[in-house]
Amino acid sequence: MKKGWISLVMASSMMLALTACSGAASTPTAAATEAKTEEKKEESKAEATDAAAEQTENSDDIGFLKDETLTLVVPGKAGGGSDLAIRYYAQALTDVYGLKTTVTNYDSNTIGHQMVKDAKPDGTTLTLATGALNIQYITGNSDIDPMNDFTLIATMQDNGFSALGVPADAPYDDFAGFVEYAKAHPGEINVGMPAAGANTFLFGKITSALGIELNPVEMASESDRLTNLAGGFIDIGVVGVGHGIEYEQAGKLKIIGTMASDGTTIASYPEALPDNYKTLQEQGFEDCYFNVYHYLLRPAGMDETMVKNMNASMQKIYETTKDDISKIGNIPGWHDLEESKKIRQAEYDNLVEVGKAIGLYVQG
Repeated sequence: MKKGWISLVMASSMMLALTACSGAASTPTAAATEAKTEEKKEESKAEATDAAAEQTENSDDIGFLKDETLTLVVPGKAGGGSDLAIRYYAQALTDVYGLKTTVTNYDSNTIGHQMVKDAKPDGTTLTLATGALNIQYITGNSDIDPMNDFTLIATMQDNGFSALGVPADAPYDDFAGFVEYAKAHPGEINVGMPAAGANTFLFGKITSALGIELNPVEMASESDRLTNLAGGFIDIGVVGVGHGIEYEQAGKLKIIGTMASDGTTIASYPEALPDNYKTLQEQGFEDCYFNVYHYLLRPAGMDETMVKNMNASMQKIYETTKDDISKIGNIPGWHDLEESKKIRQAEYDNLVEVGKAIGLYVQG
């Protein structure tokens, strides 16, 4: 099994300077002059304090600096889920906090991640990354260390549901039937998936949890998987829920379940789904889950107070954008800094475990 999987892999802050006014048309006495000067100094101090408080309210309290343009890097082409989500966040940051934002896409997620890693840790550059960042490092396809080369601002939305599609004439109608068939035909079921991507690890989680053997077929594009499932050239593959419903209604494939984060049920999906879309956990396979969250990251070395304030500020951004995030099939979310770190570490550790099980972990 491992051979098959292996062969598939080839603050800042603003300084205020105020000059106290001094002098008068006449100076009746030295005492009067001194008193007047002290009064002016106190006025100047009050003005400086008020100005500093206003600056704190406008920037430091929210972690973001209003006098700087915030660059949000998308590690992928326009139109994808991460791209849409980060654009919603960018607009909300402008609408809620009055920030100046710009969104920059990179065709290669490795290049996008590198640009953020190498940026100054001044709070002006960030990205929204998924488990792909972890997987690239775990498999040795990138030397960007996700846990040490970035500062975590917040764990945001859950990636949602991955539907498991099979050909319309497959000899099983549910996931339990699929598992039974796979055990009776080890290595004979062709699974379409990337060489070393999220779906590779998703199926790695299934095979390691259930002790079944599948035959990996490199197929990174969802459109290719849909075509090959409809034609019966592969036996199972991950498709989006929307495409699953469309193709299933057309009789081109059938869905035998979904994979989601630990404890998630289809009741979390924005619309009602039929029973065959229940998560594998809902179908009784407790160890068959796959955590995929979106993480707001900035370069390593950022000021801790700034990070805490940014995290707190993102709660209002979550509340403002949750309906839009739901529309792209994700489960909206925001977590405080402590919980964010726990979620991120748990996801990373799980991917390391799966990587070792399927022979794709190279960091040890």
